[in-house]
Amino acid sequence: MAMVAIQNLRKLVNEGLNGRVRVLIAWVFCAWLVLVADRYPSMLGAAICFIGATLRFWASGFLRKDDRLSVGGPYRFTRNPLYLGTFLIALGGVVSVEAWVMGVALTLFFFFVYDVVIEFEETKLREYFGSAYLRFCKLVPRFLAFRAPAPKEDLFDLNRSPEAHEFSWEIAMRNKAFEAYWSFLGLMGFICLVVYVRSYFHL
Repeated sequence: MAMVAIQNLRKLVNEGLNGRVRVLIAWVFCAWLVLVADRYPSMLGAAICFIGATLRFWASGFLRKDDRLSVGGPYRFTRNPLYLGTFLIALGGVVSVEAWVMGVALTLFFFFVYDVVIEFEETKLREYFGSAYLRFCKLVPRFLAFRAPAPKEDLFDLNRSPEAHEFSWEIAMRNKAFEAYWSFLGLMGFICLVVYVRSYFHL
């Protein structure tokens, strides 16, 4: 009974995380930053945030939404570079203002919610790509692992299209790749604005 209840809860979480809900979560995250930000962004936090944005940008140039697996670029290292990039952007914002409690909450929330979302997505991908996706899962970790990236030869067997293994500016623009850097700049600028207003009005 407990397992059935957990599965039902995970299904509800997955179904509830539509685009509007994710935007709402982003606004809640920003509101929390307003409450805790009391210093300008640190170089470490900004660097983590920038790495996350770059990872999303890089992945956008390989994400071909067709009938073949995305296996090039960052997909050699992680099956979910876009989600990982999003997490790093948010984590960079937290680290930049040294909001450690918020960082723990963010990490727990992210890995619970996205574990649910990814599980349902992977179920669909297994149904669509079959044994090829199962092999991809064995070659590449869900997020990250301390091991060498998957061999290019093995990934080429999963997708023999040469274009799939090269970054495409056309695909990147189609996937709105630069939005990742706007998110980075917006988050860092937002933190700076909050800190400036607080210091100016002695809040």
